[in-house]
Amino acid sequence: MYNVLIADDEIEVREGLKLKVDWQASGFQITGEAANGLEAESLLKAGHYDLLITDMSMPVMDGVKLLDVCRSYIPDIRIMIITGYEDFQYARAGVRSQAADYLLKPVTRDDLKSALERIKASLDKERKVRDESEMMQWRLSQYYQEMKGRFLMDLVRGDRIPPSSLSERLRLFHLDAWQESEVCFITAGIRSTRSRMEAGGRDLEQLRLPFHMLCHELAQLHSENIQMFRDHANAATVHCVIARGLQQEFARRLTEQADALLDVDVLIGIGRPVTGLARWKEGYLHSLLAWNMAWRQGGPTPAPVTDHSPLLPEETSRTLHRCLVRGQMDAFGDIIRKELRDAFAISSPRFYRCIFQISLLMESILADVPRDLPEREPIGLSPDWVLLMESPEQAERLLMEWAQQYAFGERETHAEQTVIESAKRYIEEHYMQDLTLTNLAEQYNYHPTYFSEMFKEAAGVTFIQYVTEMRMRQAVRLLTETGLTVWDIAELVGFSSPGYFSSKFKKMFHMSPSDFRLAATRKKQQS
Repeated sequence: MYNVLIADDEIEVREGLKLKVDWQASGFQITGEAANGLEAESLLKAGHYDLLITDMSMPVMDGVKLLDVCRSYIPDIRIMIITGYEDFQYARAGVRSQAADYLLKPVTRDDLKSALERIKASLDKERKVRDESEMMQWRLSQYYQEMKGRFLMDLVRGDRIPPSSLSERLRLFHLDAWQESEVCFITAGIRSTRSRMEAGGRDLEQLRLPFHMLCHELAQLHSENIQMFRDHANAATVHCVIARGLQQEFARRLTEQADALLDVDVLIGIGRPVTGLARWKEGYLHSLLAWNMAWRQGGPTPAPVTDHSPLLPEETSRTLHRCLVRGQMDAFGDIIRKELRDAFAISSPRFYRCIFQISLLMESILADVPRDLPEREPIGLSPDWVLLMESPEQAERLLMEWAQQYAFGERETHAEQTVIESAKRYIEEHYMQDLTLTNLAEQYNYHPTYFSEMFKEAAGVTFIQYVTEMRMRQAVRLLTETGLTVWDIAELVGFSSPGYFSSKFKKMFHMSPSDFRLAATRKKQQS
């Protein structure tokens, strides 16, 4: 809806213009009226208007001077001149101010409607170009890429995402077409440098960033069919989800480019094809398994995945999660002992994949809970670590040793406080989704009423207040750092409608989002 300011010294004319057309249906709303040019100038400087409809002959300040003001301060506003005189001076002023239309009184309904249609078409075109430019900048921004990568990690870890939030995220990140597509996952990482390492040159740590950039550039060449993401807890690897049919070509080009540009060997694991988002976790784990097999083979040639058996049952994963969060180490040990022994009896790939899945679950839990644990290489993705596993008993001992580090932290702090810290971290990372107290309580295996009381006691505010404050902090950042519309920002920070977002924002900051952005811009310019 575009805002209109009408400036005419005759109230009958102003009222007549308001009644001649259906302004709402035409895409406009009259948000300001002025009886002379001076009043119009004040309104123009105080608010936002897209169209000025002005008479030329007015007291105090006439239309000619008002057009000069518009040309100086608001060059983008559309202008419609309405006058009772066919005067060359007025026509020349209109041309100089690039007026969109020049209508003679009395204005007919059809003339006004036609003029508004032309102006709206022009405004729509301009807005589309501006929105596309802003969206392109947004897509290229680091914030967008970070959010997209985090969302992809949520999908491959199998995190539960509410259906309404899932569809919004898929649309925002242009992943709608991937929902039912057949895809393969690729996991890639540097194995070693050759000549430069022998000559005492750069080590693997120094080469990781160039390698990540190379992977990103190759993925961008086929951005509609390849999505790259990283698990920031595991800097050694890069992951890609690829439309089936392109995986071998991408692996070949990545291997060749890494050899030619970085002088490194690349380990690549290609997972089995999967269809549907619900199976992305399976495809991701298979790519990790294939990457591990490539390491074992000692060469850069991608290893095939031969184990097509199903993953651990969802109920088993949920039980492991519950045991670990609550510090129930005996029950945790009993479950992983059985799963490891059963997998080992079937095949080595099944055994290694079971280790990957359990360690990935543990990494996911630890990522949500801040801890002062010693720095360590992420266990779940380290080939060296997995290669040490020669028996179920050995894998169990090392997994339990890692789990005990987590449990040790549980004994040092109150268990419920730790759960709330984990919940707060989850909110901070998923504020853009459709978060509900019931879903979060279920995730941590608590009754919603008890969880609500526990959260308020530990956090000092209610669950709703905490989520709203988190979303508002992110909204402030987007308002001050990007040119996104209020509508887009409302959606990105998790509000169902821009109206509700604006209402909450004004209640918290005592001004609208648009006024806040304007004030922040002025303050920045003054400093």
